Amino acid sequence: MDRDDSSVTWRVCRRPLLWVFAISTILVVAVIAWQALTTPRGLGLLETFPKFLDGLPEDEQRIAQIILDNYREYRANARYWSFGYYGCLFLSAACAALAGLVIKLQYFLKNEDLKKDVAAVLAMVSALLITLSTVGDFQQKWRANRAAAAKMETVAYAFMTADRKSGLEDFSLQIQAISFERNQEIFSSDAKPGQPAVEGRQRSRNTP
Repeated sequence: MDRDDSSVTWRVCRRPLLWVFAISTILVVAVIAWQALTTPRGLGLLETFPKFLDGLPEDEQRIAQIILDNYREYRANARYWSFGYYGCLFLSAACAALAGLVIKLQYFLKNEDLKKDVAAVLAMVSALLITLSTVGDFQQKWRANRAAAAKMETVAYAFMTADRKSGLEDFSLQIQAISFERNQEIFSSDAKPGQPAVEGRQRSRNTP
């Protein structure tokens, strides 16, 4: 009797622990995703470059504003696609784990038909999240925008230190090349990242 009582007590105590573990895992994933979405990036450029624009001539200011706007766009897109991509992965894993957990529950869910239905729904959601991320090509879009933001940041710092007056066409070509390569990488998974900023500068220098 003592062994039977101990076994029953252990099973009863273990069930709430499973729920605590599942809820804690979901909360941790949610916090990590929120931090990834809200953590600021590129603060040095975002703090310095707008002030730098004020004292520029109109033609230089136009190019500089395009650089800043593109950087903000690419960085925001990278953050959102990263959130979508990793959010789908984490939620898919959580749903798959919960689907297996629900089937094993006996204390909180006693209705066998209900357990099967809930597990089936969780498994379906898990599969749909992975399908959505794959078909939507979230990872490729995140990488393309992140790379474009990094390249545009490099162009911005170069713009602040270079002889801008004689190189506006050069910077314009770099901006166009980065934008073109970003779109190419998004629409074609076979596209290989290149060096658009360098290529733009070389084309500018080779132009008679």
